[in-house]
Amino acid sequence: MLPDIRLLIAAITVADELNFTRAAERLKITQPALSKQIAELERRVRFIIFKRNQKKVELTDAGQVFIRGSKDALAILEKSVRLARGAHENVRPVLTIGHSPYVDPALVSAILSVHLPINPDLRLRMESMFALDLAHSLLAAELDLAIITEPPNNPLLTNVEIATAPLCVAMPVEHPAAQRRSVSIQDFCGVGWMIFPRKSHPAIYERVLEAGRDANVSPVELHHYLSPQEVVQLIEENFGIAFVPKGVSEQLKSREIAIRPLSEPRLQLKSYLVLRADQSSRIVNEFGRAFLKKVLPDAKIADSNGQMLLKL
Repeated sequence: MLPDIRLLIAAITVADELNFTRAAERLKITQPALSKQIAELERRVRFIIFKRNQKKVELTDAGQVFIRGSKDALAILEKSVRLARGAHENVRPVLTIGHSPYVDPALVSAILSVHLPINPDLRLRMESMFALDLAHSLLAAELDLAIITEPPNNPLLTNVEIATAPLCVAMPVEHPAAQRRSVSIQDFCGVGWMIFPRKSHPAIYERVLEAGRDANVSPVELHHYLSPQEVVQLIEENFGIAFVPKGVSEQLKSREIAIRPLSEPRLQLKSYLVLRADQSSRIVNEFGRAFLKKVLPDAKIADSNGQMLLKL
């Protein structure tokens, strides 16, 4: 038996508060009534959601998974109601599109240039966030689609590769490696390294450090940056070199800083168009196809009858 929405809301509120008295106050019901709802929910799902005694309330392992999924389910339901109400009231449709702050600006420009003849009044809302946050927001239906570099593997998401670019190194122009067309991580022993935060691109972050370990190369110090301006300042202050994705390297071109691509194959970065695998919105799918035609003009994305080969 699937639980009622009121039972899901009760469980989510208890999970937020980890206190039945406070949760009951938020829900404006009595504590015995709330306890009865949680007992009914646990009976329906056939597992214990909360471990509780007189001193504290805790989520079980199963409860943590259940609450996380319940929040995502309610977010999808809320968005469905909002979109349906907009259609009923003839409101202009809106697509919410996510991207990394370090994504190639050309990809963002391409997505902003997409126009759908079937929806000439379509509006776009852009959201910038880190890779794992983008994936979670897609699953929670907070985003309709996203451009993600090296997204996490998830069977609930559809990933279509759209671009490949090497990770680059930004360095002072007087650095010996600045005279080469491409560089290797071995060129940067004995200097400080600057890199984006791990949470922005976990897979890429680990591959950079792994490449250094494999080459027996380590930084004197490891610094983290959020913006291209920080990279410029740290390089000018002789803090070392910086590993930068293409989206950052495009903003660093100057006479004082040299940008060179890394030659290591493992540090080739792939960007993807990502959306939920169960995405059924015609507008979202049509927009995704139109975007792919722009960024992959020579790719075979349709058969001889004009049917799309990519399952969007």
